Order: sequence, then C-alpha cells, then structure tokens
Amino acid sequence: MLMVWLPNGRWRLFGLLGASILFYLWSEPRFFWVALASSYLDFWVTARMHRALMEKRTQTARRLVGLGILSNVALLLYYKYLLFFSDGFNRLLQLVGNDWRIPAFHIALPIAISFIVFEKITYLVDVYRGKSLPETRFHLYLTYVLLFPKLLAGPIIKYHEIEPQLHAPRGGSRTQDVVTGFKRFTLGLIKKLLLADALAGMVDQIFAMPADHVGASLAWLAVVGFALQIYLDFSSYSDMAIGLARMYGFRLRENFNYPYISRNFTEFWRRWHISLSTWIREYLYIPLGGNRHGDTRMYANLCICFTLSGLWHGANWTFLAWGIFHGLFLVLDKLGWVRISQKFPSFVNIAITFLFICIGWALFRAQTIDQAGMMIGRMFTFSSPSAPLVMGAYIWSALVISLAMAFVPAFPAYWRMKRNRRYLAFLRSIAPWLLCVLGFIAIGKAVTATSIPFLYFRF
Repeated sequence: MLMVWLPNGRWRLFGLLGASILFYLWSEPRFFWVALASSYLDFWVTARMHRALMEKRTQTARRLVGLGILSNVALLLYYKYLLFFSDGFNRLLQLVGNDWRIPAFHIALPIAISFIVFEKITYLVDVYRGKSLPETRFHLYLTYVLLFPKLLAGPIIKYHEIEPQLHAPRGGSRTQDVVTGFKRFTLGLIKKLLLADALAGMVDQIFAMPADHVGASLAWLAVVGFALQIYLDFSSYSDMAIGLARMYGFRLRENFNYPYISRNFTEFWRRWHISLSTWIREYLYIPLGGNRHGDTRMYANLCICFTLSGLWHGANWTFLAWGIFHGLFLVLDKLGWVRISQKFPSFVNIAITFLFICIGWALFRAQTIDQAGMMIGRMFTFSSPSAPLVMGAYIWSALVISLAMAFVPAFPAYWRMKRNRRYLAFLRSIAPWLLCVLGFIAIGKAVTATSIPFLYFRF
C-alpha cells in the first residue's frame, strides 16, 4: 500500500503491475502462465492486425481479429463449459439409448476467467475499430489485464476507457486520491461484512430446507433476501475495486446506480452491472445487427445476448434460464410494455419490476431447475405453512437497512434532501466518523468470524 504514495506515476504503474502479478500468482498460480501466454498472443496479434489495417489489408485484419477473439473464447469453452457441454451430450445419448459416454472431465475453474476474457476481447476489438492504438509496451497491456483491484469481479473495464490513464498516469499530490479511494473502499467493506454476509446466512438456511418446510413467507424472505444480498455483495466489491484503483490514481467506471428503483427491465440493465450491460451492447448486440435490421431481428438479438449473458455467469441450466428470462422481458419492453407502463404511477412500475426481478433471482440462486421451480411455486402458494426460522435482531436490522438502501432513492424527497446545502454540510461532518466506526466494526467482524466469499468470485 506504500506504493500509492509514490509521486511518480510511472513508478506507481510498475509497482501496480508487480502487485497484480503477485496477487494472481498467490490466488491462481497454475492459470497465471496461461493468462500470461494468452495476453502475449493478444499483444502480438493486435500489433499485426493494426499493421494490416494501415496497409489496407482488410481481409488479413479480419482474420487476425477473429483469431484473437477465438483464442479467448476457447479459454472460456475449455475451462468453464467443457464439463457442462459434455454432460449435456451424455444425457442426449442416454435419451436416444446409446451407451457410449464422453469421459468425465475434472478441470479447475480459474478465478476471474470470465472478466479477463471479456476485457481482452475489448482490446482486440477497440484497436480493430480504430478506437485505440495498439499498445507498444507489453507491461502496460498486462497491467490492464491483471489490474488487481478489479481482477476478481470487475467492473469490466473496456480498453479505450483506461488507455489514456495507462499512458499518462496521474502524478503530483496523492492525498485527495488516497483519501477518496479509502473512503470508497471502507464503504464497500461495511456493505459486504455487515449487511451482505448477514443476509447470506438467512438465505442459505432457507434454500437448504426441504421443500415441505418452505411456505410462501419463507420463500419470499429467501428470494427478497437474496436480491438484496447479491446487490450489496456485488456492489460492495465494485466499491472496493473503485476505491483501491482510485488510491493508485485510476478512475474506474461506476457499476451500479440504484438498480431496484428501475421501472422496467430495460432501465434495470442500465442500472445493474453497468459494465457488463454496456459490454454486451458494444461488443455483442451491435455486431449482431442491433436494431438496424427490423424488429424481429432486434428481438432475436436481445434474446441471444441475454441468453449468452446468463451462460457467461456459469455453466448451469439455472443461469441459462435466468438469461433467457431477462431476454424475454427486454423483448416485452420493446413490444410496448415501456409505453403502457407510463400510464401507471412510478411506485407501481417499481414494484412490478422488482417482483419479476425476484423471480429471476430465484432461478439464479437455485442449484437446479427443480429447486428454482419449487421456490417460485412456493412464493405463490400462500396456503402452504412455513417451518419456524430463527432470526436474530441483527439479521432483521440488516434486512431493514438493506431495503432502505435499495428503495429510499425512489422517493423524490431523498433527492431533494441530497440537494439541500444544510443536509450536505451535516453529512460531510458526520460521514468520516460514521465510516470509521462502522469500518472498525466490520474489520472486527472479519477477524472474529469466518467471512463469506464474494458471490461473483465463482464467475
């Protein structure tokens, strides 16, 4: 952490690269060499692709960018989906009565592979599109790929967003960046350890219950609890990543913007995991044709993009179903729901959208399609009784605070208060003290209790 105070931006970059390499070697030593070789292949291919573009050899450039993208997708297919597809193929063989089977594969899933692959693809495509020049120094490109604050769970950084910061790192006084970044990091720590982890215990307990113990009240408690847990868990990692990067002089994009006050699914994906939704739009939806070839093609493109988004989250039928679910609701928005919903009060649209988002989260959280179907069915079977659930005052408090954090921004009074100068002055006076107290409590909890890994570490 002493490196954040280095006044020279170039030395700070070298220190950051060294820290990122050590971080990855410590957490995933076997895959590090694959990531290094793959990054060098990107570096080599992109340099030759750019040269071909300058020499007007368009077909050669297309083949090279295709090679680069294919090599990165191959990493995902091998490490993340080989077992999923081989298992699906074996089930198909079983259905048709064939006794032959593909042998079982046991491949360790490297951490952060999904995020790394997406970011490496942005470099290839940005240079091909002329948004960026190819990097001439491999250590700078490797810094982009392995930048440790965002490595494990994003935000997904597009190369053209961070290229200027790699080439012209901030120098001079570091105090403002370090203080601002540390505050943001502490906020993320508090959200994760004091709120998200508290909700996780409750959610895990209910999802582990036998089906006949879960009534409507427990089903709703589990699904709403998970909706809040995944929001706080994932956004807290983004807070910590943005804060750490800011301490080193980097500005990473925001990844969340009060997603649960969305009035439809289109708005939800403008507010939730913003770096992923914009990546899908720029590097998948638009290349597929976007909305340029008629409505039918646009609907198909939306479904394809979000089906692949679901599969990107994990090699499981539940994630695939979650992606299809969101794709269908985005199509419904385009078919007219956004226009129709404008006739309803805002709070009605927020409630309806959150209801269906929660149904989607039931798919996302469940281990199997059968469990997801059971949980969703129980949510709407109000005659079924629930087994008793022991929840202390701390978990109830975490649930209430989490609900307030998610939905209070939907009220106009919240924004009027934020614009009030007296309120802002009061907030600035107490915020540092509140962060310090809650930060110490969060650290104490981390030291004395087993912390729960971030949900998105598995992706």
